[in-house]
Amino acid sequence: MDDSEEEFIPEDEAEEGPGALKKLREKLKKAVEEKQEYLEGWQRSRADFANYKREEVSMHGDKAERIKADLIESLLPALDALELSLKHEDSATLKMIEKQFLSSLKELGIERFGKKGEEFDPHTHEALAKQSEDHVVVSVERSGYKSGDKIIRPAQVII
Repeated sequence: MDDSEEEFIPEDEAEEGPGALKKLREKLKKAVEEKQEYLEGWQRSRADFANYKREEVSMHGDKAERIKADLIESLLPALDALELSLKHEDSATLKMIEKQFLSSLKELGIERFGKKGEEFDPHTHEALAKQSEDHVVVSVERSGYKSGDKIIRPAQVII
């Protein structure tokens, strides 16, 4: 408010004089400051809560992926034994079991990788031995598994 503007002052306050008007202005100033303080506190609390919700969603998403990876890792020795059995005995029953196992893993978003003849990649392969100067997989000793771009276990290969 400009000082040049006239203010409406009730008659009972006008009789009390400028002292009462000064008190009212101080109360108003204090109320405006409190309002601003409460507004800023509320805005900070709201931002903190939004950050908390984002962190919780992120943590739970990662937690589910870690649980799935842990479960898959616990099942891999059985799948490794099955894969090793197939290398030594070409059984239709074993092939069917392996196919069902891999199909179930695929439904969970887990893929097996590591094939003879593919280019060696140190991010996805673990070299057990090197037989030639080429960087091509000669033999897969243990298959690797991944979930999306995340490697659960690298493939152990001979290059």
